[in-house]
Amino acid sequence: MATLNSNPISNPIAPRARNAAASRNTILEHAIAEFAIQGIAGARTAAIAEAAGVNKALIYYYFKDKESLYSASLHAVVSGLIDGVLPMLQSSLSPGEKILRLSRAHFEYLLHNPNYRHFMQQELSRARNTGEPSSDFRAISASHFTPLQQAGLRTLGEGIAAGEFRKVECSGVLNTMLGMNVFYFMSAPIARAVRGVDPLSPELIKRHVATSLDFIAASLFADRERGIKLAKKIAGSSSALPREINGKRVGNKIKRATS
Repeated sequence: MATLNSNPISNPIAPRARNAAASRNTILEHAIAEFAIQGIAGARTAAIAEAAGVNKALIYYYFKDKESLYSASLHAVVSGLIDGVLPMLQSSLSPGEKILRLSRAHFEYLLHNPNYRHFMQQELSRARNTGEPSSDFRAISASHFTPLQQAGLRTLGEGIAAGEFRKVECSGVLNTMLGMNVFYFMSAPIARAVRGVDPLSPELIKRHVATSLDFIAASLFADRERGIKLAKKIAGSSSALPREINGKRVGNKIKRATS
């Protein structure tokens, strides 16, 4: 009578699942690169397939059509920011530390994920051309931007209520704070031409982080000197995010989106 082999047999489904995930991620990686440069109108699925080294039909196996592939690409480049920052904003850190870390984390995400900047510029252009945001952008806003903005506004409100921050208009402060980071990258070509410097050099990046945090602290904190001291500490730390949140060790690096 045959007996069952007592040695465990490897599950053939697991390697296939891993291979499928790897194929999908490879397609998505090259789709992001294509959409970032060409936009949704100019991107070609044939070019994506060739760059990914797969058959074009495989793209439609994982993604229904080009629009679905674009939506997945947009989600991928946006999700890394909120996945890293939202837990920090919902933690027990002081409002002041949260806001200063938010500013630095946002800047570093823009720095390390240029495709994020390209996608946002394209979505803004689509909104200007049509008069309203695309359905993709509305979906991303509902799932990512709105929760992040609400957490930022709540943090500012908590800081004001606790007396850590001056009484300010919260939405204006949040927009200005994040806008400084966005403008830094938008104005980079001008800085190169007019000032003859590379804004993306390690030295100037470090200087911008320190200057922006110092400016926010000096403008926002009720105890100006305490705020500036905290800003200097966070600017000089090894990471924008803390190593632990509420006693739980977390990844303290801003997640790099697929690029």
